[in-house]
Amino acid sequence: MRNLTETQLSRRSFLGLFGASAVVAGLGLAGCGGNDAGKGGAATGTDSGSASAASDGETLDKITMVWLPNESAAEFDAGREEFGRVLSEYAGVEVELMTTTDYNVAIEAISSGKAQMANLGAEGYIQAQEKNENVHALFTTSDTEGTLDGAKYYSRIAVPADQMSEYEDAESETGYSIKNIKGKRMSFVSQTSTSGFKVPCNAIMTEFPDDVTSTDELAQPGFFSQVLFGNSHPGSCVNLLQGDADVAAFDDIDVDMYLAVPEGERDAVNQPGSVYGVAEGAAQPFDRVQGKEFGIIQSTPVLNGPIVYNADVLPEDIKDKILEGMTSTEVADNEQLFAPEDAEGTGAIWSKGDTAGFIAVDDEWYDPIRALA
Repeated sequence: MRNLTETQLSRRSFLGLFGASAVVAGLGLAGCGGNDAGKGGAATGTDSGSASAASDGETLDKITMVWLPNESAAEFDAGREEFGRVLSEYAGVEVELMTTTDYNVAIEAISSGKAQMANLGAEGYIQAQEKNENVHALFTTSDTEGTLDGAKYYSRIAVPADQMSEYEDAESETGYSIKNIKGKRMSFVSQTSTSGFKVPCNAIMTEFPDDVTSTDELAQPGFFSQVLFGNSHPGSCVNLLQGDADVAAFDDIDVDMYLAVPEGERDAVNQPGSVYGVAEGAAQPFDRVQGKEFGIIQSTPVLNGPIVYNADVLPEDIKDKILEGMTSTEVADNEQLFAPEDAEGTGAIWSKGDTAGFIAVDDEWYDPIRALA
């Protein structure tokens, strides 16, 4: 079985790849069982700390795989079920899919051992590992060349398109800045979101070192006149577009499927100054903001989030089988998991326009996120 190239990227080369000053500032360094059982339900249990890891040969009847709210949406039902089917094939046991409406539910499920595996963002993974040191990264989505070199997405700070002139800044390299966001109504995704909270908060703290000293201050009114949480990236974007917020943070990979994306390379159109509109006939929740547009005033590259496992409850031999199978080119070529570029309505969670498939990743790769203030 052929596997994707497992080219590792050091923390230093990641910074060099995007330009040290930009990334340093942005990162804050200055189905089987396929009825989606547990859908919308809350995980329970307590932190399992450093409990002994599961051993080879230990009996496991079922793997519970938990998803973040963004990937729990109904339009991804087919993609989740296919992921569960393929995962079950390689693991050799039944797979139950657990969808959520809250980031904290997913984090608690994997850290407590209620779930053996989870699809998390980098910040959610780090928080889960803080609760239980036996939660580890297993694989993530590669770049389009099948490596980790460009395995990234973008954290955006956006405003309504007709208000972008308020944020123009002739002294900024990009022509825009976040200097005028103080006192505005702000929408984040969740306090456990990497690109929808942690990264933008660090950008704000870097810009306003005398006004803000912690992310906790930005999670409540004070610096901002009002703070909203969309509970998903689409939710935060819609908060902006329907007028409930003046500024919003969200990523590109979870919202662009609903948008008319500007023409050009992905790196280029994710830069400040780009304007995006809601696509005609966009699905919920964007159906209620048809015709609305936003513009980017700040954008930061972020490491792709991992599929993680809890070694307390997932035996090592099964974990190894999963890693080998899920990083194979057979999986990468599965169009129900990775939709062909520009394909619509497939139900796939990932797109060949963004990635070549899954690739092994280790804990150290997420050290730049750990280093966030």
